[in-house]
Amino acid sequence: MTESAIKLPKNKLIEGLSALPVREIKEIMDALIERGLFRAPAVKAIYRDASKTVRSKKLHSQVAEEAVRWAISKK
Repeated sequence: MTESAIKLPKNKLIEGLSALPVREIKEIMDALIERGLFRAPAVKAIYRDASKTVRSKKLHSQVAEEAVRWAISKK
């Protein structure tokens, strides 16, 4: 069976992804990483960005910890 692809403008793709639950977005990212189409950023950069976001948006630190654990598991 042949695979088909649909080409979407960037704004439509973002709009569609934003409607998905976080779990499904994680699964999409996992699939991209497994296929070698996306390289996960360095852990140090993730930690720095996550810490900055947690401080600026006043999020619970557990959110950043979960994001870092997920990113590390994908390496």
